[in-house]
This record gives sequence, structure tokens and C-alpha cells, in this order.
Amino acid sequence: MKKTFLCIMAIATLGCADQPQGSNYESWTAMPGYQLDSNLRSPIKFFPEIVSTSIDKFNTTFSPDGNTIYYSATSQKLGITGIAYQKFDGNTFSQPEFVPFSSSDTPIADVQISPDGNQLLFATFKHYEGKPEGFNFNLWSSSLKDGKWQDPEPIGEPIASSGNEFYPIMTKNGSLYFNSDRTGNSDIYFSRFENGSFQEPVPLPENINSESREADAFISQDESFIIFVRVDEPDGFGNSDLYISFNKGSNEWTDPINMGENINSDQIDGSPYVTPDHNYLIFTTGRRTTDIQKRAMTNYSEFKSIQSSSENGSLNFYIVQLDLAHYKNLAY
Repeated sequence: MKKTFLCIMAIATLGCADQPQGSNYESWTAMPGYQLDSNLRSPIKFFPEIVSTSIDKFNTTFSPDGNTIYYSATSQKLGITGIAYQKFDGNTFSQPEFVPFSSSDTPIADVQISPDGNQLLFATFKHYEGKPEGFNFNLWSSSLKDGKWQDPEPIGEPIASSGNEFYPIMTKNGSLYFNSDRTGNSDIYFSRFENGSFQEPVPLPENINSESREADAFISQDESFIIFVRVDEPDGFGNSDLYISFNKGSNEWTDPINMGENINSDQIDGSPYVTPDHNYLIFTTGRRTTDIQKRAMTNYSEFKSIQSSSENGSLNFYIVQLDLAHYKNLAY
């Protein structure tokens, strides 16, 4: 099983137009060619018991060379959330570690790496001078220097508001997309980076920002498409579903399309990430294996085994082939 998932990621990164010089993508693609079931057209768990484990985790992002995965790890029982990472060593991913500024005092989450790999963006409610009044999450950034993430700094105004800002993601031209409830409902915004600073945030149009709650927007580096979450939508399959829309220019987007029951489940689905070649979607889900509850009650030993595995219903990561042409045909 482990070899299968290694091959999956080798194929996912093959032919990537955005590969940086000196990357180690070659080591992924040079691995032996194992058989893949149905070309990964149905979601399967991402590196089970290695990356996807018994611990709740959400939102993924990768270093530009594809060799380091970052995500948010959380424990509701302990009331803590931090940013973890794992490095690919040519055979598998390393044991998880927290970034140096994770702490038990203040939760940090919704990590994203900038396209050039030099910024680590995230959300937290940590206080800073000039922070808008009230209890609110704002966006922060850490810079990479000499291979180490530095003490983070708040992005501040005009991004920060008295509401909450989450899920920052940066495009190649420096624009920042995020979701905010500054007007009372969670909607998706973007801010252009011009003359060395972020400009006043602009909401996406009403066919994207609906009366429902929108969040967790993945924007392609060229801003050609967006995949985001809608919560409790009438045409949804679960608590939250993934939708896709295509950029028509001038802040006009095609009407969002639910990505379907092949991707969305009857549980939580969210936090999308698309590989730079646009071939694979990795997302967070709370889906369960068929009959897992029945199996868990077979005997106590089985119950204990399932509880300590990625089958325990925890939030984890799944990967699936992304057919952009199919969704584009539906959109136009």
C-alpha cells in the first residue's frame, strides 16, 4: 500500500510546468511504476498511517519542490492546534514536526506556502499592536531565511478587520485570497499586491459569495480557477462541499459547480489543494469507510485498533485525479 501512494505522488508531480530549478521532482518520478487502481478517479486516502493518521488534521500545502507537506494538526480534547510538516526522503514522509512558532497558548492554522516558497501564511488570534478590537483571527506571515522559518508578523491592514480572516492563499502575482466574515457572513475576498503593499480587499461576485457560508478557497497560481467550500448548501451531499468555478476576467466567475458525490461525501469535505500541474486534488474529509462502525463493534480488540488508526473518523487527507476539462465543459 505504501508503494502505491508513493507512485501516486510521483505521477501527480510528473510534467509540472511550475517545477523550480534544482527541485527533487525527478526522484519522485524515477520511482518504479506501480499499478494504480482506475487511474485514481475515486478519492483514496493520502499516505495512510504516515500522513493521514488517527489525529485530526486539515488543510494541506506543499513546498514548491513538492517534498514538504504542511498542514494544521488539532486536538479538540486538548484545545490545541498547530502547524505541522513532514518531509519526503525519496521513499516516504518523515515523522511530523511542528513549525518552531507553534505553541499551546495560541492556535495557529490554515497554513499556506507562497508560490516562491519564501512565505508561510496562516491565521491566528494572537494579539499585536494595531490589531482590530475584539476576539478575531487575522492573517500572519513567516519568512524563510537560511532554511528556517522566522518569527511571524501580522499582515495587518487593510486585510485585517474586526471580523475573522482565514485560509490565506497567494497567487504568482502576489495577490492574496482569503475568507472573512467582516460583513457578518463568511465570504471570499482577494487583495492585489501593488507598490509594496496589499490593497483594499475586494469580495468575489454574488454568484460565488452567496447567502451560504463560503470558505477554504484554493486559487490556482494563475487565477484561472477556484475551488472552495460551501456549508449546508441545499444541493450539497454533506456538512460542507467542494465547489469549482472558472475565472472569466474582471472579477467575473462562472456559476459554481458542486464537484459531485464522487468527491463530496455525507460528512465534512473541505480545504482543497491542487498540484501545480492541475492533475490532482488533495482535500480534507471526515468520510468513513463503509461498515467501519460495525467492524469496530466486532470485538474490543478491533475497536481499539480502529480507534488508534486513520479509520477512526478523524479528519484526514484524500487524493483524487482532477478532471478540469470535465468541470469546465459543465461551467460554460
